[in-house]
Amino acid sequence: MARKYSLPTKVIFGEKSFQQLFSELSVAQVKKPLIICGNHFINSFKFRDIEEKIPVFELFSGVEENPSTATADAAAKVLNEGGCDAVIGIGGGSAMDVAKVVACMKGCGKSCESFYRQIKITGKNRVPFFALPTTSGSGSEVTKYSVLTLLSGEKKSISDNKFYARVALVDPELTYTMSPEVTASCGVDAFCQAIEAYWAGTATTETGRYAAEAIQLAYHNLFKAVNDPDKQVRQNMSLASLRSGQAFGQTGTTAPHGCSYAFTKYYGLPHGFAVGITLPWFLGFYAEKRGKKCLEICNILGAKTIPEGKEKIIGFLASVGAPTRLDEIGCPRSDFPKIIEMCMGQRPQNPRGHSRGDIERMLNEIY
Repeated sequence: MARKYSLPTKVIFGEKSFQQLFSELSVAQVKKPLIICGNHFINSFKFRDIEEKIPVFELFSGVEENPSTATADAAAKVLNEGGCDAVIGIGGGSAMDVAKVVACMKGCGKSCESFYRQIKITGKNRVPFFALPTTSGSGSEVTKYSVLTLLSGEKKSISDNKFYARVALVDPELTYTMSPEVTASCGVDAFCQAIEAYWAGTATTETGRYAAEAIQLAYHNLFKAVNDPDKQVRQNMSLASLRSGQAFGQTGTTAPHGCSYAFTKYYGLPHGFAVGITLPWFLGFYAEKRGKKCLEICNILGAKTIPEGKEKIIGFLASVGAPTRLDEIGCPRSDFPKIIEMCMGQRPQNPRGHSRGDIERMLNEIY
């Protein structure tokens, strides 16, 4: 049976769409939302709009990069003690990861770490979640995934249909203040997610269309977005991120994402760059099993063969300052065993499984 595409989130895209937040809150009869955002947003004109148009709200702005379950628990405490009836997540992937979990912790007396043992979210635990991304990369506003760091230090993904936002408002204007470095890492993340969705074993015709559009948009716009951004390029990258989310949110990601956690944990590599560093190698590896799909990806990039496609991706990554070799990030060969250990998770949507020997070979080849 063919997979049915399903996205319960209402998506509003375009410049000035931020202003529709207030009417959407009214429709949902929200009286007192909890706003989860980064400190940079508090100093923006958009935050002043919120202060003027939302009479009463609680604020949580302590979301770190690669957020922890402890941070989500702290935000949930504000939700519950403040009597909030909705969550508004405004920020990049980190803010979204926290906000969607917190929106499912109304009246919850346990840590969200319990979700990793057994997800049991009832209607009484859930309040409406509104997502407003301020970066072009994670696509988290239209997915059911959240990635948090456990108390043990392990970074882990969790998914549930209740994590979907009620409304996602994707306003490119919210991305105008992104630094070149953040633009690059987030844009690479969108590019990688789209490629992984395209070759995933769970891909469908519809996810393929979204993924192909995201690949094309990111490939042709990210360099300018990093080096000389204008409104059109910011809009194109916001759309690339959204389309990427609409694709991988259904298919899941594959081994490059699974391997990325080690490079972030041990070398502090930004998430997008951590995913990108293994992407060219996996293109060749997966081409041995899904040659047609991988060649189609190469064609989208303007390449006619898998080797040409790998070089296109490497050139794309290098053009925006992303590392393409392990020796660039300070990774010694003596670290390979612990990296291999973290890379051994097998995702069902992977086009093919990988062994310890495969990962060791990859690490040596991209060193």
